[in-house]
Amino acid sequence: MKKIYTALGTMSGTSLDGIDFSIIQTDGEDHLSLIGNKYLEFSNNLKEKIRSIKSKISSTNECKKVIKSDGYKEVSNEITMFHQKGIRQMCYDGDHSIDIIGFHGITLWHKPADKYTHQIGDAQLLKKNIVKYTNLKNTKIIFNFRENDILNGGQGAPLAPIYHKALMKHLKIVDQRLIVNIGGITNVTYLNRGNIFSTDIGPGNCLIDQWIKKKFDKDFDRDGKISLEGKINKNLADNYLSKLEKNKNISYDTSDFSLSEFNELDPKDGAATLTYITAKAILNFAKDLDLKKIIICGGGRLNQAILNNLKKDRFNISLIDDITSSQDDNRILNLDGDFIESQAFAFLAIRSYLNLPISFPTTTGVKNECVGGVVFNFKEQ
Repeated sequence: MKKIYTALGTMSGTSLDGIDFSIIQTDGEDHLSLIGNKYLEFSNNLKEKIRSIKSKISSTNECKKVIKSDGYKEVSNEITMFHQKGIRQMCYDGDHSIDIIGFHGITLWHKPADKYTHQIGDAQLLKKNIVKYTNLKNTKIIFNFRENDILNGGQGAPLAPIYHKALMKHLKIVDQRLIVNIGGITNVTYLNRGNIFSTDIGPGNCLIDQWIKKKFDKDFDRDGKISLEGKINKNLADNYLSKLEKNKNISYDTSDFSLSEFNELDPKDGAATLTYITAKAILNFAKDLDLKKIIICGGGRLNQAILNNLKKDRFNISLIDDITSSQDDNRILNLDGDFIESQAFAFLAIRSYLNLPISFPTTTGVKNECVGGVVFNFKEQ
């Protein structure tokens, strides 16, 4: 019997609002148990510090300069200690001993064309501050999940598909499914007869959030209420989607998208148009696939305007929170659409530790299936 590890995964998406923490138990292949989830929101001050650092970067060379600055180091340390706080709370709340932590950090800059990606966070500092706790003293930290894929010809994203496959196996679901994660970027995983295909398809919440911040001074469109009051400009949306299709990529960064061509729209109409674009990009991808059901996860699943647009097509749309095992109708404990990515990085950490591949030619475009995260070796100072 394969060893079952207890892993804690962390993830902070492109919305930069906080960190998701999840604990799972797995052997990295066949066994999966979902143990618990927790979310910690950043203070407004920390949010602004992160956005300020990101705003200074528009190229890989600029990123390389920024990460040498004192301002960056201050933010990196603060984010790392924020992770430490959440990890400690997760372990204390459930009295869990953790074998491995999947420490993703916050993506500062991601440019596969330059073979470069950088996530904010300091594994050395994190280990130094958790080693004093008994149930974390021997915990290994896995980080830098994306670089090896990029160096081997991949896009470094999406990385969650192998976890999506394990999750569907856990739920005993074998028919064709499209799993859609609507985060800052929308990415999709198509599962069909044991095969995985995955790609980013375009903006998820990133443009909507930027628009809502700019026009309404709110962090996001809660439940899609503002978007539901607007009128969709379909000509503008279709032109945007046409350009997106012509210039499609496997992986995107939020810096790849701009609000510039929407600036003349009424504030509510702009919100409605951007949510339509997010939904329509998903439907355009799905239209030629052999499937009937689409499963939605990520923060965008809570935007009713996005869901309404998705439901106008032929597909059965389900939130991952509502998915049950194919063998019974009971809800799955700790299956929550807000925490699929943090669960994924716990799973990827175990696979990385076991030297199992985390990315594949059909998921990131990497030349051959590829191992990922780096096992951090702590050196006490």
